[in-house]
Amino acid sequence: MRDLSPDFAAHLKSGATTLCSCWVSQPRLGAALGFTDHDVDIAFDGVAFEASSGFTASGLDQSLGLAIDNAAAQGALISDRITEEDIRRGRFDGADILSWMVNWTDPAQRVLMFRGELGDIRRGETAFEVELRGLSERLNRPAGRNYLPTCDAALGD
Repeated sequence: MRDLSPDFAAHLKSGATTLCSCWVSQPRLGAALGFTDHDVDIAFDGVAFEASSGFTASGLDQSLGLAIDNAAAQGALISDRITEEDIRRGRFDGADILSWMVNWTDPAQRVLMFRGELGDIRRGETAFEVELRGLSERLNRPAGRNYLPTCDAALGD
């Protein structure tokens, strides 16, 4: 269960909400990039979330336990801060990503909905789609080497 501030909980119960999605990507190199689906720029936590960036986010599949949370974001390359060259060179591969539901009239009223990293990026002629991988995805990656009773190396390896 998410921990909501009393003001944000009251806003959600009011029936007339002013909500938007904000997400920030932190590439391995470079500054954090913030985006929102609202029509006006929003800022909080020292990050400016760019409006009209051409991004849309799909519903997030979340589950209990160690099941992997996955989602996708689609967009046209409208933002000047993301270039096709950056994508091709892998600048955003494995970048950390956070997504919030925000009351755009008072950005202090927000809740973190997703934390993970960017996965595969697929480009089309006018748009792209990026996979969003939850934190539990890291548990599926092989790490280290297996030690077996017999040697797994062949002569010359």
